[in-house]
Amino acid sequence: MADWKEQSLRVWRKLGKKERYTIIGSAICLMIAILGWSYWWGGKPDMVPLFTGMEAKDAGEVAAKLKEMKITYEPQETSSGTSILVQAKDVHSARLELATQGLPRGKKGFEIFDDSKLGVTEFQNKVNYLQALQGELTRTIEELEEVEKARVHIVLPEDSLYKKNEKPATASIMLKLRPNAQLTKQQVKGIVNLASHSVQSLLPENVTIVDNMGKVLNDPEDDEKSVGNVTLTQLDMTKKIQERLQRDVQSLLDQVIGEGKAVARVNVELSFDQRTMDKQVFEPVVDDSGIIRSSQQTNETYSGSSETPGGPAGTASNIPGYVTSNGNNKSDYTKKEVTKNYEINETKEKVVAAPGSIKRLTVAVLVDEQVTPTQQESLQRAVASSIGLNTERGDMISVEALPFSTDAFDRQARAEQDAAAKEQQIFWLQIGLLVLILGAIAVYFINKRRKERLEREEQERLAMEALAAKEQAATFIDTNIDNEPELSPEEQTKLNERKVIEDMIRTRPEDVAQIVKTWLADE
Repeated sequence: MADWKEQSLRVWRKLGKKERYTIIGSAICLMIAILGWSYWWGGKPDMVPLFTGMEAKDAGEVAAKLKEMKITYEPQETSSGTSILVQAKDVHSARLELATQGLPRGKKGFEIFDDSKLGVTEFQNKVNYLQALQGELTRTIEELEEVEKARVHIVLPEDSLYKKNEKPATASIMLKLRPNAQLTKQQVKGIVNLASHSVQSLLPENVTIVDNMGKVLNDPEDDEKSVGNVTLTQLDMTKKIQERLQRDVQSLLDQVIGEGKAVARVNVELSFDQRTMDKQVFEPVVDDSGIIRSSQQTNETYSGSSETPGGPAGTASNIPGYVTSNGNNKSDYTKKEVTKNYEINETKEKVVAAPGSIKRLTVAVLVDEQVTPTQQESLQRAVASSIGLNTERGDMISVEALPFSTDAFDRQARAEQDAAAKEQQIFWLQIGLLVLILGAIAVYFINKRRKERLEREEQERLAMEALAAKEQAATFIDTNIDNEPELSPEEQTKLNERKVIEDMIRTRPEDVAQIVKTWLADE
């Protein structure tokens, strides 16, 4: 930075006075041009599109009508046709007025037969019908929000008496989509069906749709019958998950061991099987916490006397006599029974496993050979934890140390350094140009003020000299007026002129100073 400043100062000192003025003048002219361009561009009216993508004939009719309406317009040629731009304040009124005139006419549909004339041949009728059919399809397709412009080409076969000689009808549709717009598969399929059902003997497989970039939008290879949208979605989902996990692992490695010292690759195997599981769980009732379903209670009570059975056992001849009780006993009996039935705690659960769960995960990490085995083990554990590695489902991870080639990294680093240096040079050049312009403006105003100050000082000096000369002359006249001899006519004329000059010096000193300055400049 200091060297650049010193070199600039040395170059500036070596320049001559004329060269410096030339540079300063060029900078001032450049600044004036920029300011003038900014003023012109800022004062330019805001032009907005009135109609876009018109054919030349429609554009000419619209331009002629705008000229009659005395509305300022600007035509623009684009790849999709001619566009007409008008001032923002005139766009709505112009559209309404042109709409009443039926402009722009656009593609003609079946109204082409409104101007039919007598004596038209059958061939001309076929051509008109084909043009009308193409125009109607174009209008319908352009009603889609994503479509900016459409062109339809239909080929109708010649009628044949023999069916085996008949050729199928074909259609080609070119679409110009709006910026950042994209048709879905369903919309493309809808356009194909629209065309095939509008043209006799036109099969959907004979319809081709392309965009303005030449890309086929209804390619059979991308159809659901060949590959299947489901499979494409699965592949896209797998790729996105792999990229996300790989990006997370790579970010972790770059922060730990440095950028360019590790490479990670992740492979994901997803399960797209949709499973539904019905689960019913019964839980036992704990104590009295359940809900009573039914309850039954039984109470029995008995109180009274009874005789005890008595009498000799056996035969009287075989058993000796005993003393027996009198059989008068009193007894009480009580029985209470309670039965409670509780509801069983039952839980029903329906689990639907969404497709796309990770079935198996494998990770490969290559690190520079400078990484020690201990660090490799730590990295392996950290990576496994960061991506949720599960060995029970067969997930695997490997960390290997290999010598790295730094050529690509060095080239990228050099490219980034060169780009940064170039940006810095451009930045300082812009700063230098700005400083030069500001310096030129400052020098201009400083010189202008210095020149005005010098002129003012010169005028004051001349005025002071003139005033001093006037006072000296007046003193000389006063002292010598009495002794002045008789003057000749010529001397009297000079004396009168001198008095006139003295009067001018006394009454208009600034004008006298300017006259004296002019005399000095002439000399």
